[in-house]
Amino acid sequence: MKVNKFYFIPTLLVLVTLPLYFLHRLIVDSISDSFVFYYSIWSVYTFHFVVTLVILSVLYLVSKIVPNYIGFAFLGFILLKMIAAIVFLIPLIKMEQVSKIPDFVSFFSPYFLYLFLEIVLTLRLLRQSAP
Repeated sequence: MKVNKFYFIPTLLVLVTLPLYFLHRLIVDSISDSFVFYYSIWSVYTFHFVVTLVILSVLYLVSKIVPNYIGFAFLGFILLKMIAAIVFLIPLIKMEQVSKIPDFVSFFSPYFLYLFLEIVLTLRLLRQSAP
């Protein structure tokens, strides 16, 4: 399947996000008696969805304008994604006497799933732009 239409990216993101969100929600609801979560699942998935949508959209545009720089753009955006994740988590990091492990697991499990999706789609863009 080729990534040749711009609307493929948001559609794929929605198709990936919805099942992940509901599964994650089910898991968190089942353990919410034992743990208190600082961030809601909605805010975590909104963050990941928006960041991933921006990254993939810009990478798609880079592949159309200057296809030789897709890899460099990907590396730069992944660095920015890491910085954005740290900024997003600063309130949690600053909290004292609260178990942060459930929130970090709840944040970074979708983080790595979306990162995997970004890698796969970037590789497809790289294959398409190869001569």
